[in-house]
Amino acid sequence: MTELAGRPLAGRLWTGRLLVGGRLVPGALRVAEGKIESLDLRDARAGDAELPIIAPGLVDLHIHGYGGCDPVEQLSGMARALALAGTTAFQPTLFPSEPTVQGGVCERSWKAAQALRGPVARAVGLHLEGPFVNPERAGALPRHDLAEPSLAALRAILGPATGDGRGVRTVTLAPELRGSAELVAELVRCGVRVSLGHSKATAEESRMAARAGASGATHLFNAMNGIHHREVGLAGFALIERALYAEIIGDLVHVGGEAIELALAARGPQGLALVSDALRGAGTGCDVFHSHGRDHLIDDGTAYYPPGPGRAERQLAGTAMGQLDMVRRLVKRGVVGLEEALAMASETPARALGLEREIGVLAAGARADLIVLRGPELELEDVLVGGESALRG
Repeated sequence: MTELAGRPLAGRLWTGRLLVGGRLVPGALRVAEGKIESLDLRDARAGDAELPIIAPGLVDLHIHGYGGCDPVEQLSGMARALALAGTTAFQPTLFPSEPTVQGGVCERSWKAAQALRGPVARAVGLHLEGPFVNPERAGALPRHDLAEPSLAALRAILGPATGDGRGVRTVTLAPELRGSAELVAELVRCGVRVSLGHSKATAEESRMAARAGASGATHLFNAMNGIHHREVGLAGFALIERALYAEIIGDLVHVGGEAIELALAARGPQGLALVSDALRGAGTGCDVFHSHGRDHLIDDGTAYYPPGPGRAERQLAGTAMGQLDMVRRLVKRGVVGLEEALAMASETPARALGLEREIGVLAAGARADLIVLRGPELELEDVLVGGESALRG
């Protein structure tokens, strides 16, 4: 237990190994009125390894559901379940649909996000995974709901003003599609992040999108061409382009351990954002769940579409793991160090959103969103959201 467990949190001191600048440093922080009031770091001493770990609350850029809930009909339940699992901020991620329909879905989801209260995960904007992606790299996305890039279709989604009115913060699109360059320019003008994904783009097509303002790569290596030594494509470009924050799924099924090591060697934890890409069955302990009109099977934290007509084998659909579970798995299997994994799940995604002074950081003046972990199994001891305990309420 932390030394002040069970006491009022406001104005109290929390001691342990603090994740600051991607490193665990012994010290203490004081929480007051929902914010971090001050930090006091010190030199390492014998016995520090026994102290709890205090890290920023985790920030998930790409998540479709959690705890049996989804962001369209049950956002409040999803936000509560995420906070209990250590994720304190997230981008509710929507599957594609016809643009006019999608605009209405965005409006409803964002209205629900603005109504969230209490120590629950904070929705920091919607992430639209499509509809302007390449059908040949649709992956688990429904092809019949994809749309050709056009300003008219984009305006139908964003509404009459800008993306802010409907809460759209990130849009995943394929830069090689005709009309996508206009969409990148318009999204950047509206203050909406552009993430490149579900794509067959070449490195040069990816480079042109980055020069126009694209700043992300959606689930690196997945739903994009593999790297070839004469054409590295979007995946290879994301490994060398510092302007792109690359999402990476950490279940060690979507992306193998060696590929994660390759990405870390190329970009470091500062350029990689650990995302869950979780579906509504995540965090429930179930083996089978139904979502978006389809059955899903869960096997060791990964979600699949079962075999069916025209498909002899199961197909990857997403994950059934939260970010903290992925941190534990990556660290336990020796793929990523503890400091790196925690930074990839908190500091880096906050920076990708431009919110690094507010969330994903332990610093004076930042929101008091933090997690407390104990022991080699990284047991979740407490979660603070805006200074309030999500576990002890």
